[in-house]
Amino acid sequence: MTAKKVKKSNLFLRILLTVIAFGLGAVLSGFFGLMLLQYSVNATSLSVPDFRSQDLVSAVNLASKMGLQIEVARVENHSDKMANQILEQDPVPGTEAKKGRKVRVVVNGQIGEAQTSGVVAAPTATQATTMSRVPDVRDLSLNEAQTLLEANGYRLGRVVEVTHEEVLKGMVISQDPPAGSTLALGNQVSLLISKGGTEIAVATQPVKILVPDLIGLKVEEARRLLAERGLSIGQIEEVAMPERNPGIIIGQIPESGQEVSAGQTINLQIVKAIQDLKDLSLRFALPDARVPITVRVVVNDELGERVIYEEQHQGGETVDISSRTKGKGKVLIYLNGYYYWEKEL
Repeated sequence: MTAKKVKKSNLFLRILLTVIAFGLGAVLSGFFGLMLLQYSVNATSLSVPDFRSQDLVSAVNLASKMGLQIEVARVENHSDKMANQILEQDPVPGTEAKKGRKVRVVVNGQIGEAQTSGVVAAPTATQATTMSRVPDVRDLSLNEAQTLLEANGYRLGRVVEVTHEEVLKGMVISQDPPAGSTLALGNQVSLLISKGGTEIAVATQPVKILVPDLIGLKVEEARRLLAERGLSIGQIEEVAMPERNPGIIIGQIPESGQEVSAGQTINLQIVKAIQDLKDLSLRFALPDARVPITVRVVVNDELGERVIYEEQHQGGETVDISSRTKGKGKVLIYLNGYYYWEKEL
């Protein structure tokens, strides 16, 4: 073999070893990338139950178990409804809400015909020494209510505090059983107590309004909802999100659940309407792996660079992604932060 052939053979061998080393490095890089995965936990939400037609004490108990709060917005008097019955609520049943969210309710404060029909049945001879009418302790302080109940042969039951915009702090809003109903002596009477401000605070501090949740609504729907609470829409910012329907509210300041003064404006972020959008569909299988894989899909087109998908999957799963794009560009896929694949748009 000549010297020239030997040199060519050695050059080919060096190139082959370089290619093999580079490929092995890429495989090891991907493998160790999978081993460095960090887990993320998504915040859960819950569905607001239907408190309407429940008595206020039961609603407060249920809300407390679910991590919600009951706030009495106002008290109305309806003779055809039960005393302490919840008539309205905001947000409405079925609304998705985070734990700690306040549910504003309207409560019936009158003893109606549905409860007493204006008549209390007279006790029988055997009941005469054990049955009596429950005294009215509404608008009394807790100590005064307890004293009056015990003087009439009853015991103080559960005491629940709720926010109330009109009744002073420490005063009884309602009672269960209601005043005038018949109840065996020695039984308990539960009370609902206001934890509102003092008389001075009510006279000097402005009324606070709870900002409603506007996310997912159209602008006109949000405008009507805010107007009902004495609020209005401020600045509107349009955000390009081709994967969402145009005109939908995706952000608000102040956020829902915050207390603001009457007349406050709420700034909104809505999805911008975009013309000439194209549908994008991706379907690909993930490599086998013993640890979860975070799939991140990035689109770079005429609308700019944005993340259209970021979720965690198990190795070997098939991933289906649908989105919308505009004009020319490309879509890139990353697994656990490492480049995996790309496609021209």
